Amino acid sequence: METVRAFIGCVLDLGATRKVQELSRATRALADPAGWAVRWVPPPSLHFTLRFLGDLDQGLIEPVADAMRAAARATPTLLVGVGGLGAFPDRDAPQVLYADVTRGHEGLAGLAARLENALGALGFPKADRPFVGHMTLGRVQSSRGGLASITPAHTDCGVGTIGAVTLYRSDLFSKGAEYIALARAPLGPDG
Repeated sequence: METVRAFIGCVLDLGATRKVQELSRATRALADPAGWAVRWVPPPSLHFTLRFLGDLDQGLIEPVADAMRAAARATPTLLVGVGGLGAFPDRDAPQVLYADVTRGHEGLAGLAARLENALGALGFPKADRPFVGHMTLGRVQSSRGGLASITPAHTDCGVGTIGAVTLYRSDLFSKGAEYIALARAPLGPDG
């Protein structure tokens, strides 16, 4: 069977996403002249990954979408605060730059856990690492020093709402990934 690279994610409302874009631009304005090489996430692709699925058999798209819808119905609209600049695996040797979740992590983690349970009922193995809410801003190819050298003075992006989850196909290109929505589910019992 044919497969697609897929994940389940969600986005903040437009106002909050614009503030995250401002944090990304401010970070880039410090990183570029400091000699950092970063592949920045384009603004339309900013999101929270709730569950990476990897290569998904196309015949499983609808069952996964149904499982996602069930998890979404059990989750009210989320309020999530974003701010601060973080890095994986650590601040001194960053490979991924991200905007951190400052409020509402419990709600995001609860949604991720409901997705995990719904996917488990379909036979998916448990995720290989615990859920950590974050919004990737860029992937570091080379850096000069730690994260402190490129952290803007203002990193608070405020609070935004998340009203839906989406099953995405992720197509990889040399310039980065492109995400295509395969299914969407509003949060809450009316969704």
